[in-house]
Amino acid sequence: MPKPFQDLLPVYPLIAQQILDDYQISSGKCLDIGTGHGYLGIELARITDMEMYFVDLDPEALKISQENAVEAELDNVLHFVGADVCALPFEDDFADLIISRGSIWFWEDQAKGVQEIYRVLKTGGIGFIGGGLGRYTPPAMRERLKGKRRKAREEQGQSKFLDESELIDLLKKCGISNYRIIRDVEDEPGSWMEVKK
Repeated sequence: MPKPFQDLLPVYPLIAQQILDDYQISSGKCLDIGTGHGYLGIELARITDMEMYFVDLDPEALKISQENAVEAELDNVLHFVGADVCALPFEDDFADLIISRGSIWFWEDQAKGVQEIYRVLKTGGIGFIGGGLGRYTPPAMRERLKGKRRKAREEQGQSKFLDESELIDLLKKCGISNYRIIRDVEDEPGSWMEVKK
């Protein structure tokens, strides 16, 4: 079965390495929210001992993420959870690390999703949510991939992309004060939210 978004596959190990380098979280529980086909979670699992929770509302995407994880021969403890980010089936203070790349633009209620992530994040934990290519992506690859699908999806009304100021407004609306907007490249707008609890 051909895998969509093949062109983005090289960025996932780079983003995973950036997350590990920045936060030094290599054990505990990690949620990959809106995992899609599981690429970011799989790459993070390859370089950590984290117990991974692949979470997606779409059963077909979750099935593919499970197949991809089996193919990757991971030795981490893995869970595949069908759930909406707006109603996560986890207790408060559950996860050490929560990652999500590219899914926030499709959440039905972005504020509720961010609030749920904050609720299940442990004290001292990190949420890394957004949709960039990561700062380790080489310039030529970045130029080739940057905004490739965004414009078409926006024109079709298929997503709710937020610019840097809108991300800040969203965090403030959620009552989250311990955050930082992350830029992949210094002179470009930020596309990631770092949330600390």
